[in-house]
Amino acid sequence: MARPDLDHLRRLAARLDAIRIETWVPEPVAWEWAEHIASDWQIVKNAAKTERDRLKKAGLTVDVPTTHYRSREEVIEAFLAGLRAIPHVRITELTGPSAIEALKDQILVRTPAKRKGKDLIKTGASDSAWLRDVLALAEPEQVLIVSSDGDVKQAFTAWGRPVPHIRSREKLRSSLFDITVDDGHAQAAIVSYLLKRLPAETFGDEDDGLDIGGIAGLESAITRQSDGDGSSLSVYGASVTRLVALAGLSDVAVERDVPGDDPDDDPGQQDPSGRPVRAPRDDLGPVKQDIAYATVFFLAQGEATVQTLLHGGDPDVSVIEYGNVLVRAQLSFRFTDGVITATEAEGEATALLLEHHYDDDDDALYALQEALESVPGLDFPDGLEAADPRGNIHGIPAHVTVDTGRHGVDWSATVALWHGADPDTREAAAEAEVTCTYDPSSWWGGSRDGFQGPNGHQVAISADGLSDDHGVWAVPAWLIERIDWSAFDPDTQP
Repeated sequence: MARPDLDHLRRLAARLDAIRIETWVPEPVAWEWAEHIASDWQIVKNAAKTERDRLKKAGLTVDVPTTHYRSREEVIEAFLAGLRAIPHVRITELTGPSAIEALKDQILVRTPAKRKGKDLIKTGASDSAWLRDVLALAEPEQVLIVSSDGDVKQAFTAWGRPVPHIRSREKLRSSLFDITVDDGHAQAAIVSYLLKRLPAETFGDEDDGLDIGGIAGLESAITRQSDGDGSSLSVYGASVTRLVALAGLSDVAVERDVPGDDPDDDPGQQDPSGRPVRAPRDDLGPVKQDIAYATVFFLAQGEATVQTLLHGGDPDVSVIEYGNVLVRAQLSFRFTDGVITATEAEGEATALLLEHHYDDDDDALYALQEALESVPGLDFPDGLEAADPRGNIHGIPAHVTVDTGRHGVDWSATVALWHGADPDTREAAAEAEVTCTYDPSSWWGGSRDGFQGPNGHQVAISADGLSDDHGVWAVPAWLIERIDWSAFDPDTQP
């Protein structure tokens, strides 16, 4: 289960209350959230215990890390208290009849209960209980459930009840609010806004940092990369430390005429019942508030605390830096009278490690095309396999060409950015070279009885002002920095 984001829940509940929709959190769900948070607290609390014990044995004085909470129980109660304090959020209590039926579901393995894992452990009582309580409070057609769990739909089907509206968190907004596809104005403004703030620290202050919310996935990505490499490496924690460049932007949608910022903090933006209202008028008329939502890709750097076992069996703890991180974030940008005044994380961002090696040369070329498609507004109608691949940039008097040449299983591609709308006066503004070469050492065994090993094709990138730490994803970042986003005009025909 994903970790709770109470700031996001607070904003969502206020927005829903403004359109007369209640926000419910079933009590079993709140308990599950609390348990996950308590487990995270326990990991943080014990993370450095082994290292502190080693320092003590060496005769050193070691400061004991302090924690605000003394026990898991205190963490759980503090979280639940914070959840209960959120305005416009109702925690629906677990009732006895629902709990009894849910326990029977799990014991008898009745839907939505099921067996999970290699030990076939019976699960599902929690979902069964809160779903039964919801049905006791409202009819299915009155309910919208925020979940990506297919068991929810199966439960209603098994009970012979109409299936309510079910949306993932990503689809919730478009189901409830007036969302329109951006014509490119918001996209160009967001790109300009982010370029001015990058590079940035992920934990910095307002002057040198950029808050994109929590970032998950790096630790598991490092663990997957090290599995089977013989390094005996254990990862104790990993984090993204720096956002280096903007590598892409997609799925931009705009919600028009939304209430003003933080209505709960400004009595002037609430009606007598406490509901948020539109921003107040002034002599120039009402302040226009819009919110744009987008998927944003960042080139990033990270670090991990790892432990490796040396030849003698002694563990060695060190911090390893990773310069090949890609972060995918769901962000919202608040526009006040057409100017971005705030940004928020709309969910947990994800991080992964980028590679320079591919199993197949076509895989490498496809990876380059996928990366280029993340450039805002850039479209290659016929793909990179066309005779003369050319991509237009929506609303920008510029285009991108990719000149690809093959030499056996090797290939090279020249990516060029061209400025100007007039075909007779266009000129190449910048070029980057991408090469994919076969590594003979990836063939295992003899010429007759051997076989091809993994990662046999290596990609390299070169251009002025371009670092190839991030593989093919360095190319879209390099292009985005060189496009004149201030020249955006939706009627431009590149």
